[in-house]
Amino acid sequence: MKYTIDIQATATYADKYNEPCDCIYCQNYEMMFSTVYPEVVKILHGFGIPLRRPLEVVDCFWNDTRDRRRYESFYSVKGELFEDKLEIYKKDAIITLYRPDTNAHIYINTGMESPYFILAISNIELPWVMSENPDD
Repeated sequence: MKYTIDIQATATYADKYNEPCDCIYCQNYEMMFSTVYPEVVKILHGFGIPLRRPLEVVDCFWNDTRDRRRYESFYSVKGELFEDKLEIYKKDAIITLYRPDTNAHIYINTGMESPYFILAISNIELPWVMSENPDD
């Protein structure tokens, strides 16, 4: 066993660190993520993670062809992780689990009490569907 999860505590976790953001970048993420990454959404549901309550969604930049925005997102999971930097999914996106004491440069602000760990999703590319264009 590489981790344990308290699905109920994860599903009901809410504090100032994971309040939904209404910026255009987060709105685009929320509108498109489930459509583009349904398999990742199933994994998040298996952890008890509500997609609408990330710790952080980072809009990085346009992809090389400028038809999709690149993102990273971070979620808190109530439970214990026994192996830091545990990659659990690597297909169209990458899901990596991090211990709270990791030396990796990730977003770790959370009010969740120990034990917990961070689930990070990287390599996300989403089409831009908002009427307002990004600043870059």
